[in-house]
Amino acid sequence: MTSLPESLRTELRRAAEAPFHEARMLPLEVYRSPQVLAAEMTSVLADAWHCVGRTADLPNVGDHLVAELPDRQVLVARGDDGELRAFDNVCIHRGAPLVAGCGNEARFTCPYHAWVFRLDGQLIGAPYMHRGFDPGQHRLGELSLEVWEGFVYVNAAPAPAPLAPRLEGLTEAVGRFHMADYVPVHQQVDVWQTNWKLLAENFMDTYHVFKVHRATFGTNSGSPLNTTMYPGTDAWAHHVALDRDEMAHPDNTALQGDWRRAVVLAAVFPTHVMQLQPDYLWYLQLTPIDTDRVRIRWDVSVAPGVLAAQPDRDAYVASILSLLHAVNAEDQPVAEGVRRSADGPQFERGPLSQYERNVYDFDRHIARRLAT
Repeated sequence: MTSLPESLRTELRRAAEAPFHEARMLPLEVYRSPQVLAAEMTSVLADAWHCVGRTADLPNVGDHLVAELPDRQVLVARGDDGELRAFDNVCIHRGAPLVAGCGNEARFTCPYHAWVFRLDGQLIGAPYMHRGFDPGQHRLGELSLEVWEGFVYVNAAPAPAPLAPRLEGLTEAVGRFHMADYVPVHQQVDVWQTNWKLLAENFMDTYHVFKVHRATFGTNSGSPLNTTMYPGTDAWAHHVALDRDEMAHPDNTALQGDWRRAVVLAAVFPTHVMQLQPDYLWYLQLTPIDTDRVRIRWDVSVAPGVLAAQPDRDAYVASILSLLHAVNAEDQPVAEGVRRSADGPQFERGPLSQYERNVYDFDRHIARRLAT
């Protein structure tokens, strides 16, 4: 484990213990130091649950996807028994990457020496191996997998604590949307020149919407006064904004009252953030590349009733993507600019707004783990 300077650990302990009215942005070293990033790999990310996709991405036997975790590639596949499993995406023979991208296969065949694996990870064929070699004694390295509200999470730790019990309060907030039924319509991968934590903080910061997104999200729900902030836990945080217009389909009877126009912004710490509303779901999976580069996989899914009601499905999806591309174009220069500022001299780091409460929750999660 990478050891951080005691002076920084002292600041982090102070940040982890500070009440909200005393909270500030984390020390700038946390965003710019390679030593901190190395510490995050072991203290924050190595034993965390990371979202790798949704069950809707893998509906059929043989469906698979490859996801990027901070320190490895993961292969997730639906087996012949209908169960989802996660494996390190390397052949156990000599370490060649086993699969690229997503698709559907009855078996996985290594592109290097043609070792063949079943969908459950069992080796069943190894051409030209010596007499007495038993394929039955060899399997792909399997990782823990859990499904929550239609999201597929993977954890590389040897015996991680279950995820779902830690998210019970968040389940109460989002369960009424039945987002596991939302239909995937778009997936994209981008790389931004910023620290991964700054992007997570930005997503959970409702204070900037009225300014940065005044031309996009701000047209319907830009004022922070439309937002209710909720205290987070050490595993998740969320807030709810009310749009001016109802977004639920008329046949949607699961959502009542203000929930028919509610937008839930939530984070499952440390790398998964989502925007959930009655008409669509937008979520991001963050993977740090360096202190100033983050890989962003972002996906969009649409509520089934809403999608079915569209006379022109492609045009409707294009309208959502046009909005989200515009939102990203507003956020990116800000998030990248803050990262550049972190390379400069220390500044005062003023107090947080009440509408940055979820930023405080996320930062405490990071600080607690780095300070130990």
